[in-house]
Amino acid sequence: MKEFKFDHEYKSWDRYKAFHNTDWALVEFETGEVIVRSSDKDYRQMYDKYGIQIVASTDSSCPPLFLDKECTEPCPKAWLTQGGYTPLAIDHEQKVAFELHHPNRRGGVPRKDKVTHLGKHVQDALGYWSGAGRMPIPNGKTEIKRPNPEWRKKVQPVLLAEVIPAITAMHRLATTKRWYDDGKYPAQEKWLESSASEIIDDILSNSLNPWRTEMDDDDKKDVMHKIATRGFTYPRSTSQVDFLYIKGEK
Repeated sequence: MKEFKFDHEYKSWDRYKAFHNTDWALVEFETGEVIVRSSDKDYRQMYDKYGIQIVASTDSSCPPLFLDKECTEPCPKAWLTQGGYTPLAIDHEQKVAFELHHPNRRGGVPRKDKVTHLGKHVQDALGYWSGAGRMPIPNGKTEIKRPNPEWRKKVQPVLLAEVIPAITAMHRLATTKRWYDDGKYPAQEKWLESSASEIIDDILSNSLNPWRTEMDDDDKKDVMHKIATRGFTYPRSTSQVDFLYIKGEK
C-alpha cells in the first residue's frame, strides 16, 4: 500500500470509535491503517491514493494473476470463478492479490480471533493493512480450483457412456411433472473408484441437500431431468493460498 496523508479536516469517529475517513470500499485511519469494508459492485475500482484495487475475478479490469512471486505460473481466472466470481483486493505496491472474505462467512476468520491486538475498529474488515509499505493481512485464504485430469480421465467416460444413457432412459419412463431447471448435476469426487451402477445408486439415493436425508420420487425425477437434459459439472482439485501475485505497473 502507498503512503497517504490522512485528511484531518473531514475525519469521523463514531462508526469505528477511532478517527477515520471512508473512501467508498476503503476506510483509512489516523494511525495509517486501512481496511476493506465492502466488495460490492459499485465499490470495485482502483483507489490510486492507496495503490489498492477492489475487483472481481470476472471483471475485465482484473490484471493477470500468478501463483508464484516470480510470476512464472499463471492462475487462469477460471480457477477463481467456479460457481460465480471471487472478490479480490489487489495491492499494486506489494504486487499481491487476495480473496476478500467477510468475517464469519465462507472462508473468513473472525478478526477478533486473528489479530486481537489491533483493536475492535478493524475486527469486521474484509482485508487489512497496518501501514504503508507493509504486506496486507487477508481475512482468510484464497481458494484455487484447478481441473482434475485424473478424475476426468477415469470417471468421465463412465458418465458419458453408461450413467447418462441409463438416467436418460429412466427419465423418459418417469411420470412427467413440472421441472425446475437449476443447471447441471455436480459429479462427486468420491466416484473415482465407483462403477456406473454404484454411481447411479448414489445419485438416486443421496440428496445433495444437507438438510434432507432421503429422496422422494419428485426429488429423483428432478435429478434425472437435470442429468438427462444438462449433464454433469465436474469436480476440481481445490487448494488454498495466502496470496496471488501480479507483475508490472497498473
